[in-house]
Amino acid sequence: PGPAPAGRWPPPAPPRAAAAAMADEQDMKRRKVEEDAADEAPKEPEGNAEDDRRAKITEAVHFPLRDCTLNVVPMHGGRVLAPLTDGGLQYLIAGARASVGAKKGRYCFEAKVVEFMSPSEPAGGHPRSVPMPRQLLKVGFATQDAPLLLSESTDSVSFDSEGVFAAGGERKALGQRVNRDMAVAIVLNLDPKSASKNTVSVFRDGVRCGPPQPLPEKLVGKPLFPVVNFKNVTLQVHFGPAPMVPLPFACRGFQDMAKEDSVASPAKAQTPSDGKYEVVLPVGLPDEGTFEW
Repeated sequence: PGPAPAGRWPPPAPPRAAAAAMADEQDMKRRKVEEDAADEAPKEPEGNAEDDRRAKITEAVHFPLRDCTLNVVPMHGGRVLAPLTDGGLQYLIAGARASVGAKKGRYCFEAKVVEFMSPSEPAGGHPRSVPMPRQLLKVGFATQDAPLLLSESTDSVSFDSEGVFAAGGERKALGQRVNRDMAVAIVLNLDPKSASKNTVSVFRDGVRCGPPQPLPEKLVGKPLFPVVNFKNVTLQVHFGPAPMVPLPFACRGFQDMAKEDSVASPAKAQTPSDGKYEVVLPVGLPDEGTFEW
C-alpha cells in the first residue's frame, strides 16, 4: 500500500521521561485545585467540646407519656417511636417532648427514620385530598410549656424532613430532604463563651446543613427541651452520650449533660389550680369527615 495521508496517524508517543514529567505536572495542578477549594470552603464554626468533669445527670433521657400526644406508640424503652395510623389517624402529626432540657452548655440529639408507613386510604377517598407530604419528621427544641406540635411560632425552633427550618414565625430552606436511615442531628448551643452562642445547627449524616441558626429572642435564656414530630414514619431517637454519626466536631449528647446545665420536666402532671380538668370530645356527623376511632 502507498504512504498514509499526512495527519491521519497519531503523533508518536513522547519519551518515557517526558510522559512522567507531564503526569507530575498534572498531579501538581490537581493538588493545587484541591488546596484552593479547601481554603475557600467555610470553616466549621463549632469547636470540639472541652473536657468536663462536672457531675452528669443520672436519669435516662426519655419521652414521658404525659408529654406525648395520644397517637404516640413508644417501643424499645422509648428509643423508638411510631404513630397510630388506623381509621384516619394517618393524617395527624404525633409529638413528643423529652424529659430533660438544657439551660446552658452545648448538647445535641439525633433522630433517624427507620420505616416509612403507607397506610391504606378510606374507601371512596380521592388521592388529591391526601395531605402532603404523607411522611414527615420534625426535630427541634421548645420550652416546657410550649405545645407538643412544633410550628413557626416563637416558642420553638425546628427542622423538618423536607429540608425546611422554622423559627420566629419564618420558614426557610436549609438543606435537602431527609431519607430513610439517615441520621439528623440538631445541636443546641447555649454556651455564653462560644462564638455561636444561642444558636442551633442541623446535620444530615454528619454533614452540616447551613450555618448556625439564631434562636428567636423569646427563647434566649430559657431552658429548651428536645421535641420530635412525625407522621407515618417509625422513628429512632438517640440522646447520646455520643452521636450515632460523628459530627465535624466533638459534641456531647443530652445523655452526657452536666447536671447543673440540665432542667428536668416535672415528675408528675401538674394539677389545675382550681382542681378541675377539661375534657375534649370530638363530635361529628356521619360521613362528614369523621372516622371510627
